Amino acid sequence: MLYGVSYYPEHKTKEELHHDLELLVQSGINTVRMGEFAWCRWEPEEGRYETEWMDEAVNYLGAHGIKTIICTPTACPPAWMIEKHPDILYTDNRGVTRPFGGRRHYCYNNETYREYSRKIARMLGEHYGNHPYIAGFQIDNEPAQEGTGRCHCSTCNQKFRDYLKEKYGTIEAFNRRSGGIFWSQEYTDFRQINIPVNTIEVGTAESIKNYYENPTVRLEFERFASDCQIEYQNIQTRELKACTRYPVTTNATGLATNSIDYYKSTKELDCYAFDSYPELRDAEVDPFPYAFARGVKDGAPFWVMEFMSGGGHRFSGSGRRQPNPGALKQAVLQSYAYGADLMLHFQFRTFPFGAEQLNYAIVDMDGVPRRRYYEMQETAALLKKLEPYQSAGFDNQAAICISYDTHWALRIKPVNDPEFQYFDFCGRIYKSLADNGINADVISYDGDLSDYKLVVLPSAFILPKEYRKKFKDYVAGGGALLGTFLTSAKNEDNVGYTETLPAGLTDLFGVTVEEVEPIFESNRAAVRLDALGKYVDTLDRDWCDLLKAVPAGSPLAGTESAEFEEAEMIGNYVESYKAGTGIISRHAYGKGTAYYLGAGIGKEAMDALFDRICAEQGLSENPFPNMEGVQVVRRIWEGKALYYILNYSREEKAIPLQQPYMDCISDKTVEGMIQIPSIGYAVLLEI
Repeated sequence: MLYGVSYYPEHKTKEELHHDLELLVQSGINTVRMGEFAWCRWEPEEGRYETEWMDEAVNYLGAHGIKTIICTPTACPPAWMIEKHPDILYTDNRGVTRPFGGRRHYCYNNETYREYSRKIARMLGEHYGNHPYIAGFQIDNEPAQEGTGRCHCSTCNQKFRDYLKEKYGTIEAFNRRSGGIFWSQEYTDFRQINIPVNTIEVGTAESIKNYYENPTVRLEFERFASDCQIEYQNIQTRELKACTRYPVTTNATGLATNSIDYYKSTKELDCYAFDSYPELRDAEVDPFPYAFARGVKDGAPFWVMEFMSGGGHRFSGSGRRQPNPGALKQAVLQSYAYGADLMLHFQFRTFPFGAEQLNYAIVDMDGVPRRRYYEMQETAALLKKLEPYQSAGFDNQAAICISYDTHWALRIKPVNDPEFQYFDFCGRIYKSLADNGINADVISYDGDLSDYKLVVLPSAFILPKEYRKKFKDYVAGGGALLGTFLTSAKNEDNVGYTETLPAGLTDLFGVTVEEVEPIFESNRAAVRLDALGKYVDTLDRDWCDLLKAVPAGSPLAGTESAEFEEAEMIGNYVESYKAGTGIISRHAYGKGTAYYLGAGIGKEAMDALFDRICAEQGLSENPFPNMEGVQVVRRIWEGKALYYILNYSREEKAIPLQQPYMDCISDKTVEGMIQIPSIGYAVLLEI
């Protein structure tokens, strides 16, 4: 269980460095991350490399049991490089070139910059690749962050044209598949195609308002830019891997902040890693990003490279609140409970200078250890106590399938913005399952479904035809599938299917979509759900796919099943012109069951729906009651169930126990009831 901080020895005087290194050793942590913004020190002039300044810190910490993650510094190319090669600079969607003076001011497709990046990665790999005090390597820092993932320079424009030509073969094929006839957008040569003007990047400005570009071109540019980021990253990956046996990764930001397809980007990396800054003052930390992180590389442990450390000033202004006492410790434990192998706070000591000056840290600018430092010290001791259980695996019975193509498509052409956000909706589903005592995995469409009793397919807006068979085979073999509104509306070209919706899946779900509309406050209507004889009323939200059962014998029932039965409507509208029409369906298919949720519904109704599905499909719940503000994570250690229970509420929680457990922190047997204090936790092992 690797635990520690980001640290910056290049900022320090000799006296400050000695002071900080002593505090780091005394804190009990075992890992630091260093070097990601120090290219001007690693290579003060072209071809002259210096490592002594870093070696001093690495060796001192290593001798005291603290290992280092060495970062390549390619997020910040130095001034001498930009002066010599100004073509390296990044151009945004407005045509503005980022000058030297910030960070992330490079074009990831520029061949000159790629060569400099390759060389610095090779140097670091050769110098530290077999060093005994190294824990791993991080490439760059937060790739594509801060609106730098969609370069519009001439190099990128030409490379995008080449990408389209290679993919589509002929301009005639591209015109046909993209619907170029619309608005007279048929091309006679790939040279006529330009990078789209607008972009879905977080924080970027709309370049031309009310300018509606071809959805196929826009989706292809998102894929292209993601692939280019991965291509650039892997130049460094290969250089490092040629020199080391230590893990190599990079740090992502959230699920989609930088619009890189993480399922593809981590194929050559040793683990998925990301940065996370949740609110820790009177707040429950959302576990959905951790479930996603665990599924990126098929259940492998993940790393958290940067994590919340405190409050005060903030990089972008406004500031952050200080965490409640104990919240840092609880949040760190949560990350390991959900599958982390490493957690590093950003940062150890507050910067007095630079764009991130006065930011939150474990230790303030004066270097005096206070509450957060001592809590980190306590956390390090707690993790050491729990380290024997870190090998525990997961045996989750449910999975949520997600897609970056769908995320991109729903940002390019939103269906109900900002009410409906794809990844937020996936997170709501995850929480509803958790509130029913069901821990879920989060996987891609390519993930293995065979071990799950229930698979949820939220709003599969883009669903290529090859996945139809996969999900049908899963259900036919005995699985349960819940699809939701906006399923199979478009193909892989971001072009709408002309088949009846859900396209190609009417036989699976046993329903057709009769009409659709976004749900605003002005047209919300009441829905009644039959939760196994318990009727739950709710209002719709987000979007509506109005459903009609496919009659037996209809061509839409398919030809593979001679025993086709009509779908059962287990949820119906009870008001407006929709009264009596179906909105939630249940349909037997082969040995399994397919459910379709045609509209967003309230939390109570969603919980009731999952309660019904889980009961029908035999999913076993965690053996603790659902309590507001309490999270329960189930793991399996040496064949026994291991439970992490986290209390985020402002009050103590009394958790009834159905059997005796060993308290893994106190090493005592607990029976009957366990009291978990506010912002507290317990780790219980079956006896």
